[in-house]
Amino acid sequence: MGVDWREFQELIQDLEDVPETAGKYIRKAVQVTATKVKDHWRDQAKGLPHAPAFPFSITYDLKGFQGFGSTVLSAEIGPDKGRRQGALGNLIEFGSVNNAPQGLGQAALNANEADFATGIEKAIADAHREKNL
Repeated sequence: MGVDWREFQELIQDLEDVPETAGKYIRKAVQVTATKVKDHWRDQAKGLPHAPAFPFSITYDLKGFQGFGSTVLSAEIGPDKGRRQGALGNLIEFGSVNNAPQGLGQAALNANEADFATGIEKAIADAHREKNL
């Protein structure tokens, strides 16, 4: 799956003087968006007659490191294959010979792209405010 992140990449380029305290705010923005993407994906997946438990397999993991003046974050959102019907994720998302692709995860990412950019902008503003206190 992919998302058109051009605006987000432009935002990153504009953030050359980001305060060192921005990491905790950015982490919150990533976590909020990951939760929204998960919830959106789950909502769209409800009612699949052949996969009634599938929505409950959709989770997210937030991983990060903060130190040495930098923060590295990632959020992995999607079906957990260890949960009931989680292994159907690829078939539901991308389809198969017998099933059309649903694209529910991609739609959830797309639906939350602008909110994520707004959250990052707010995180940076909050970090600047903290720096100036």
